[in-house]
Amino acid sequence: MEEGKFKFNLLDSTNKLINYFNNLLPNLPKKEVILKQNIEKTQYELIECIFYFNVNSGSPRIREKYLKDFHVKLSMYDMYIRICYKKRYISKHQLECISRLLIIIKKLLYGVIRSNKNVVSKNT
Repeated sequence: MEEGKFKFNLLDSTNKLINYFNNLLPNLPKKEVILKQNIEKTQYELIECIFYFNVNSGSPRIREKYLKDFHVKLSMYDMYIRICYKKRYISKHQLECISRLLIIIKKLLYGVIRSNKNVVSKNT
């Protein structure tokens, strides 16, 4: 599969995850303002990393940095979701649906990373 296909699927799957979880955000109590803000901020940052990666087509090393940033933010997003589950703001079924989407995104991310490393090794 070519790199462009991975990037499109990565963006599409990330959007699906964000849209699914945005439907659950109203379930968070009003006292969880910080958690909700962190979740929303991380959602924007995930998309931002993908766009930065796509725009910086020149330097594979810079692109790799954005992939690593995306991975860190995705891990934080996963942590926020688990906090929501532990505090019983989302159900086990909702957690499982989100986890399936996270697994898909991580597989796509590793494909893009592998593809980007091939570009780096060809250039050196």
